[in-house]
Amino acid sequence: MGQPVVRGTLAAALGALLAVVAGFLLVGGDARGDSWTTVATVIDGDTIRVGDRWQQTTVRLIGVDTPEVAHGERPGEPFGREATEFTRRALTGRRVRLEVRPEDRIDAYGRLLAYVFLEDGTFFNRELVRQGYARAYTRFRFAYRDEFRRLEAEARAAGRGMWAAAARAGSPIEGRIMGNRRSRVYHLPGQRTYGSVSERNRVYFESEAEAVRQGYRRARD
Repeated sequence: MGQPVVRGTLAAALGALLAVVAGFLLVGGDARGDSWTTVATVIDGDTIRVGDRWQQTTVRLIGVDTPEVAHGERPGEPFGREATEFTRRALTGRRVRLEVRPEDRIDAYGRLLAYVFLEDGTFFNRELVRQGYARAYTRFRFAYRDEFRRLEAEARAAGRGMWAAAARAGSPIEGRIMGNRRSRVYHLPGQRTYGSVSERNRVYFESEAEAVRQGYRRARD
C-alpha cells in the first residue's frame, strides 16, 4: 500500500529538481555547471535570484551564512539588514558568473547552490566572509571551507562588518548560542561547529544556562 506514495514522493522530488535545473539552463547555465547571467533581485545576504522576469532561478551562495533578516513571525538577527544591503549594492543588476558543483546542485529548499563571481573576477562568496558580512558555513564540505574559516577568523580579529557591530553593541552576535532542534545540541560562537547547523533546524539562546534548561547539550568543538 505504501509504494504508490513513495513513488509519488520520489517523482515529485525529481520533478522539482528537473524544474530547477531547467530554470538554470534557461538563464544561461550549461551542463558543466558554469554560466553567465544577471542578478535580478537580492533576497538576503546569501540568497539571490538570477535571470529575467519571465524565467528566474533562486541561488543560495555556497559556503557562507549571513545573519537572518526578519521574515513573517521569524525575528531578524543583528546585522542581517546590513549584510543584505551589502549584497544588494554589489550584485543587483550585475552580470555574474555562476559556478555550481556538479555533484550537489540543489539544496533542501530547491535553491541552486553556486559560487558567484563578478565580471572583474571578484569571488563574491569569499568577499562576504572576508569583509565580515557572513560566517563560514561549515555544515558541508566544499572546496574553500578551510580558506573561509581562516577569513572568518581574520575578520573577527580585525573587527570587520558584523564583528565590529558586535563589539560596539556588547557582542550580541558573539553571545548568541545556536541550537540544533533535531540533535538537541547547542554550539557556541567561535566553535568550529557553529556554522554547521542547517537553517531549518536553528534555534537561538542568550546563554548556555537557557540552552541547558531547554534540554540541549553543548557540542564538542
